[in-house]
Amino acid sequence: MKKIIIVNNNMKIGGVQKSLYNLLWALDAEQKYEVTLLLFRKTGLYAERLPDSVKVVECSGPFRYLGMSQSECGNNRRDKIVRSFLAGLSRICGRSTALYLMLGRQPAVEGTYDCAIAYLHNGRREAFYGGVQEFVLERIQARRKIAFLHGDYRNCGADHKENHRTLERFDQIAACSDGCRQVLESVLPHLKEKCVTVQNCHRFEEIRSLAEEDPPFYDKKQVNVVMVSRLTHEKGMERALEAAAVGIAKGLTMKLHIVGSGPMEEQLRERTERLGIQEYVVFYGEQTNPYRYMNKADLLLITSYHEAAPMIIDEARILGIPTLTTATTSSTDMVLGRDCGWVCENSQEALNNALYNCAGNRAVLEAYKTKLLQKNADNSVPLAQFCAILES
Repeated sequence: MKKIIIVNNNMKIGGVQKSLYNLLWALDAEQKYEVTLLLFRKTGLYAERLPDSVKVVECSGPFRYLGMSQSECGNNRRDKIVRSFLAGLSRICGRSTALYLMLGRQPAVEGTYDCAIAYLHNGRREAFYGGVQEFVLERIQARRKIAFLHGDYRNCGADHKENHRTLERFDQIAACSDGCRQVLESVLPHLKEKCVTVQNCHRFEEIRSLAEEDPPFYDKKQVNVVMVSRLTHEKGMERALEAAAVGIAKGLTMKLHIVGSGPMEEQLRERTERLGIQEYVVFYGEQTNPYRYMNKADLLLITSYHEAAPMIIDEARILGIPTLTTATTSSTDMVLGRDCGWVCENSQEALNNALYNCAGNRAVLEAYKTKLLQKNADNSVPLAQFCAILES
């Protein structure tokens, strides 16, 4: 049985962490590998729900600061000072300078593994974030080392020579979608031979079960459109409000259900009032179980300016909900390629027209729901892709 070690910053609620959580459960069902999970900090909701077969190790050296926020330092004066210093050094001199200092005091992981996986990619060079790739390269002994990419390399801030040099040292680079892989290959064409696609796994039965837990009442006389997202600028949520206002003004009978929180929440609430559509929009805030808000929805709406491979698309597909999304890195293969919805141009006008046309045709939405619920869903493809990179 091959020994693999997977490294990540933490297991808080987030796309990368959810992807890792799903993968670990899928591997547990296979029972083909001896899996160790090394976390810079063993925190987060998903850390409490991992399969028993996974050995979890927490980092004891300075890399633990990359797994915690400043507020999580609590009353520990030393941790607050050290983390603040490292974050400031990253902003001024770049993350690589901070990592150089940290590596000097970071002990190596004992033992040798068949494969070591850096599950979290690096972002902007000024951000005190990531460091997982450097940890795997410098502090783990393994016959093969693989870096995972969960973002649009060009638009997520990763496109920098320091990150390029780090990726070049890996034996293989696994992107979470064909679109993300193609973007990386266009930025670093000399690494094309190392790049592969490993799609995200899902816990299908868990999603279906959570969706049935106390779903809110949705009036079926109107089309219920749901958005599940962090309320940040890149998600383009203000465009959803504008599109909804245009559609309602044309006579569209719809309600927009927004699940999530973030720095733009207050701005979005104010915009809703300015547009005069507050009775047609509901903000639910951050939810540990977003699936119950999706369960009775008619359409999932994604309005991002740029996006990698949103897991919410496949989660909606599992629940029989078609998706309308703006054109982003993976929208073609994830939505059109799987025949689970529509992709419009990434502009306000195109979004206005697409939402009006989609939400205005209930018969088409219901037909999609029936078709999607009849499709089989399993992890056979992503598992085969993952096993291939371990065995190659």
